[in-house]
Amino acid sequence: MKNRARSPYLLYLIALPIVMLATITLRSIALLCSYEPDIGRYTNQTLSLVTGLLLAAMVGILAILAHEMKEMLAFKPSYRDLPTLFSGVFAAIALILFGITLPLGAFNESTYAITLAIFSGLMAIAGASLFILRSFDTKTHSGRLAILNLPLAVLGVSYPLYLSFGSEFRINDPAVIMATVSWILIAFFFLGEARIALDRAKWALHTYITVLAAIASATLALPNLIYHLVKGEAILGNSELDFVVLAILLYTLARLFSIFRTITNEATDATRFAMGMTEESDSAETK
Repeated sequence: MKNRARSPYLLYLIALPIVMLATITLRSIALLCSYEPDIGRYTNQTLSLVTGLLLAAMVGILAILAHEMKEMLAFKPSYRDLPTLFSGVFAAIALILFGITLPLGAFNESTYAITLAIFSGLMAIAGASLFILRSFDTKTHSGRLAILNLPLAVLGVSYPLYLSFGSEFRINDPAVIMATVSWILIAFFFLGEARIALDRAKWALHTYITVLAAIASATLALPNLIYHLVKGEAILGNSELDFVVLAILLYTLARLFSIFRTITNEATDATRFAMGMTEESDSAETK
């Protein structure tokens, strides 16, 4: 790998755990110390504001790094690694449970909310089939795989609508806002996965979205689970949701691991040429 290519990858790798740890800590403290679930507000918005500013800063900083990597990423990923398999199986189980429990918990709400809950549940169960198929078929390119990514992208829109316009009308609730942002990024992540299956991947953009989806998923799922453990209730009324997001977090991390492993270890002529690694440049770097 050329020296100019190493810095963006290294910064991505360094930024991801640091930012995740910071946002998880800040949001967990904010939820436990100042969140009022009855009114859906923070009594003290300082930590929430800092978390939001940190996430916004990462959107801009990582966009610059993604632009730097635009011409450096061209390769064929592998889905045969154990982290992808484990996280995929976990995601399939969590999605099926979520798809069943979400409609059951919405029967006392409005007709519109019930419809969205049933639709989101169906999309979750349909999305689980993607990970089930991945357990037996590790092909990179397949029209069937591209189609199976779409229910999860749709879920990333339908579920936030259910949260925002349910019977409690929690559209301004910071917990709902965080869930909405996370699920929209998750939707874009699975759209990117669909493009990979169609052999139309934009790797720099997809890596950027994957990192953002991982950070947002961690910021949503882990503080929600901590809140549930301490307070004894799910902050969004469905603990299966948090396990779904946790599973997607693990899956995005597995995909990042696979991408970076491929970038650093793959030595095919096509990859080396796309990354500007010719025999002459290798010789020059060695010297």
